[in-house]
Amino acid sequence: MSTQNQTKKRRVVVTGVGAVTAAGHNMNETWNAIIEGVSTAGPVTRFDASGMPTTIAYEVKNFKLDKDGLLPEELPYLNDAAGFAVNSAKEAWAQARLGEAVFEKSRFAVCYGAGMGSSDFGWFSEIYSENKVNDPSVKFLSKNFPYTITSVLKRMFGAGGGAITAHTACASSGQSLGDAFEMIAHGDADVVMTGGADSMINPFHMAGFCLLGALSKRNGDAKTASRPFDRDRDGFVLGEGACTLIFEEYEHAKARGAKILGEVAGYGVTESAYRITDLHPEGHGPIEAMQMAVDQAGIPASKVAYVNAHGTSTLLNDRIEALAVNRVFGNAPDACVVSSTKSVTGHMISAAGAIEFAVCLKALQHQVIPPSTNLFNVDPSCEINIAPRQPTPKTFEYALSNSVGFGGSNTALVARRI
Repeated sequence: MSTQNQTKKRRVVVTGVGAVTAAGHNMNETWNAIIEGVSTAGPVTRFDASGMPTTIAYEVKNFKLDKDGLLPEELPYLNDAAGFAVNSAKEAWAQARLGEAVFEKSRFAVCYGAGMGSSDFGWFSEIYSENKVNDPSVKFLSKNFPYTITSVLKRMFGAGGGAITAHTACASSGQSLGDAFEMIAHGDADVVMTGGADSMINPFHMAGFCLLGALSKRNGDAKTASRPFDRDRDGFVLGEGACTLIFEEYEHAKARGAKILGEVAGYGVTESAYRITDLHPEGHGPIEAMQMAVDQAGIPASKVAYVNAHGTSTLLNDRIEALAVNRVFGNAPDACVVSSTKSVTGHMISAAGAIEFAVCLKALQHQVIPPSTNLFNVDPSCEINIAPRQPTPKTFEYALSNSVGFGGSNTALVARRI
């Protein structure tokens, strides 16, 4: 049993969820697309990607920033990722009904995940190519700092507590959710706005991923290019967007009559420190993170019925993550079922962990296992119970979400149905 479980902790629940993804401009639209297996991947329209080996992505189309509550002087500092964060945060805030609640704002914090995609590299390129280093617009440099998102959310919603920005690559929002959980569990806050946002669909980042050989080159078949755990997968497809959740101490939520969407039952975080871009071949790191989360939840691994995998659709990640899941949960017929919803949302990088934990909450609420969209031929080396291509009704109480980031950051969060 993890030493983290030796001290009685306060219960942490979720009272609001909001999302902006390529699959939908809110959480319900995104969830419906995941359940229906609707992929919106297509040719990149943000810039001319024709010279790259990968020319496809999951873009958020027809997005309109809700400027209500933003100060005029804040607008120049908001890039795409920040805009996605603002809209998703407003949805979560409204669902939690905190705007009409009376509570101690000094006990309200923001903990948000943001990555390199929170920097507007198109803006950097313009400043450089047009020799505008002395232009007054350079004063907006801080729109390219990850903490800008956190600070804007903190100001907008009146959080008087702490403000933390997690920046651990693809594990960023998984860690931000975990940090928010710990803040409430240990009594440092009663309410935390948490989640993550990212947008890396630009020449700089796509070129970098292409050089790493990480992106799918199935340009002529964009909608099925992201195929986690499939035998013929050839890389991930970039997505973008944001997901915001309101975490709240259970008694605090109950006292104000809030609708509880689920409970955060356990959290695990580890650092593999194996290679910058690779998982340890034996799955060390993800194994320990999953086991830590299960131990902290105080349940046997057999209680977890669904795992929303990091499942990027790369050859190495999927195989090693499957090995790790097998080590923790096994692959017997009654073991947990695994799927990756990146085949519908794309890889949202720093926002991935947040949206995928939100999917776990939805799965528990609706008592259904999300499908493995684009799974045509299961990779025989992935020895886990992979969900079929259609949603599967199931009665279950616990689900787990995995996140794995460059540099070896690993997080796992256990959700419990209430």
